[in-house]
Parts: sequence; C-alpha cells; structure tokens
Amino acid sequence: MLQELLENVGKNISETAETLGKRTERVVEIQKLKNQIRTANREIAQNYEELGEMLYRKHQAGETMDSQITAICEDITELKAEIASYKDEISKYRGESVCPECGAAVPDEAAFCMKCGTRMPVREVEFEEEGAEADSEAAENEDGENVASEEDFVEEPEIAVDAGAEEADGTEKAAEEA
Repeated sequence: MLQELLENVGKNISETAETLGKRTERVVEIQKLKNQIRTANREIAQNYEELGEMLYRKHQAGETMDSQITAICEDITELKAEIASYKDEISKYRGESVCPECGAAVPDEAAFCMKCGTRMPVREVEFEEEGAEADSEAAENEDGENVASEEDFVEEPEIAVDAGAEEADGTEKAAEEA
C-alpha cells in the first residue's frame, strides 16, 4: 500500500514536471517571438523616422512636395523654432548659451562650441544687483547711469594661514579636508 502510494506520488511529480517543462518551453518561445516583434517594430519606426527626415530635408531644399507633406514640414519647422527658444531660455537659467550650429549647451564664457567647434556669438550677460546696498554703492557715469566698478567682479582672496601654525596642524587639517 505504501509502495503503491509512493509510486503514484512519483508518477504525479514526473507528470507535473513534464507539464511544467513544456509550459516553460512555450513561455520562452513566446517571449522570443515577442522580442522579434519588438525588434521589427523598432526597425519600422526607425525607417519611418528616416523617411520623414528625408522628406523634411527635401522640403528645406525647396523641392516641390504634396500639400499635406508641406504642411507637416512647416509645422516641424515651427516646432523646431519653439524648441530652440525653450533651450535658449533654459540655457540662460543655467548660465549657458546654445550653439547656433549644433544646438549643444555651451558655457557663456566659452568662445567656441565644445561639441562642433563653431565660434560662439558674444552674449550680453545680465547682472542682478544685490539689494539696496548695491544701489547706494554703484558708481555713475557722466550720463547718470549706474556703472559697475571693478570691485564688483573681483573676488577677495582667502586669508593666508601662518606657515608655522599650518605645519603644526597639517595632518589634522588634511584629515578634515578629506
């Protein structure tokens, strides 16, 4: 009786393992097919994008196009101008400029784009005055306009530490700085 029970349990386990194995194989095969579908869809999307870019370049070159294609191309041109405007606004907040050639963000103080090498146009930097003290201390030119002095742009140097004291505390300061 016990032997019969153990044989039935063993048989059930074998059947269940076989069924699970077959299901696992199906799941794996289905997943492979789904991955192939995703890959094919990405390739289709890439082809659509390339086709659209090709048509847009032809529109920019002045080639005659279908009126629907022309309308879409003009819409793209307007959207690109809006995007450039938004990027320029973001760059101002970050203290950067946008390269007119490639659209990369470039620090305001850079003379050339670090991505494409294009010479950057000189951009006027706006300085905000710091409260009423800046108003009262600002110098005026002969037209009565406020003019910033050199002191407004020069950082004060840090106070030098006595060399003898620095040698005595050298290891402690190095540990604190790390």
